[in-house]
Parts: sequence; structure tokens; C-alpha cells
Amino acid sequence: MSINRYGLEARAYWKRWLPQRYAALPDPAAFFTALGEQVEQQAGDLWDQLVIKDTPPAEETHEQRVGRLGLLKAQAEHEVLAELVRLEPEPGMGVDDEDGLESDEQFEARMQRVAARTEWLAATADALIDGTTALDDLDDAELRHLLDYMTPSFLALLGTSVDDLRARGRHL
Repeated sequence: MSINRYGLEARAYWKRWLPQRYAALPDPAAFFTALGEQVEQQAGDLWDQLVIKDTPPAEETHEQRVGRLGLLKAQAEHEVLAELVRLEPEPGMGVDDEDGLESDEQFEARMQRVAARTEWLAATADALIDGTTALDDLDDAELRHLLDYMTPSFLALLGTSVDDLRARGRHL
């Protein structure tokens, strides 16, 4: 089994900020595979809880709903990553290090990528709902990206499921 995106983020964080703990791991691949799966499960569970507790505003547009649910997912991921992955740096690895913080340019570029991704997600979800785009029009990477931010009930609206898509040969 491969390391998911949370495991990859954890591995990068531990290599940078917890090098002694990282070096002491007997099987880093197995550790970060398991940690990534744990983060994914807990973030998903927390996201479900946040969505259940959340009260959508009256007359919310689809784009606003996508944004609100995306923010709830980001909040769940942040909380779980803070608890399980982003542990206190080891001594001598503080943020005062020269390369400890991203530059203003890096931050701006990251924010532009997030905005572009959010716009793509909203436009693609709208196009799927209004029928101008079909799931078959999306490649597997685009579909995985879309599913990272949509609940399973979104696929139900389109008359399918992750299991159905996998049975049709999609690699999700």
C-alpha cells in the first residue's frame, strides 16, 4: 500500500522538524502509511461531525455550499494534523531557522493555487449538476481531486458511487 497525502505531509514534516524521531523509526514507510491512514480517518470523522453540527445559511448557493464545506474539511484536517503530525519541533529546529517560514512570494503563490483550485472545484461541481459536464469527462486525477472535497451524497446526486466508479475501472 502506498503512502497517502497525509502520510507524505507527515513524513516531510518529521524529516524537517523531528529529524531524531524520524531517524529512530525502524520502518518509516510503514509508519507514515499507517499515520496517513489514521489522519485520513480521523479528519473524515471530524469533518462529518462538523458538517452535522453546521447550520447552512438560508438560500445558500451551490458555490457558497462548496466553499463552506471546503472550509469545514480544512478545519478538520488542520485539527487532526496539529494533533497527530505537526508535533513540537525538536530542540534546535525552531522557526527561527533561516528556512523555517515561507516567503511572502511563496505564500502569495500558495494562496493563488488555493483560489484557482477552489474556483475549479466550484465550476466543475456546478457543471456536473447542470449536466454540461459528465463524470466521464474528468480524468481519474481530476475525479479524485473533486472527491477530496465532496461528500458521498454528491455522487448519489449524479446516480453513482465510488464503488460503482471503481467497478467501471476508475482509479480512485
